[in-house]
Amino acid sequence: MNRFLVAVGISSALLVGALAAAAQPMSQAALFKRQLSDCMSRRMGADRTLSYKDAMRTCKDRLQPAKEALASNSPRDGDTKAR
Repeated sequence: MNRFLVAVGISSALLVGALAAAAQPMSQAALFKRQLSDCMSRRMGADRTLSYKDAMRTCKDRLQPAKEALASNSPRDGDTKAR
């Protein structure tokens, strides 16, 4: 009886894990909001004098890549291949 309960427990844990792995991933907007919220709560928790707006500005700058770092559509001079 004890082995049966252990087998049922393990199989249910495997089933739950498989369902969690098959779940749809979060959208980029939801993921960004979650990361922003986590970053802000950490910053405001570490520094009680930090305002909400300052924490948001700092975290947005940290999470969003610089515009120069984004990929461009135009090829660079050295990237063109001779045929």
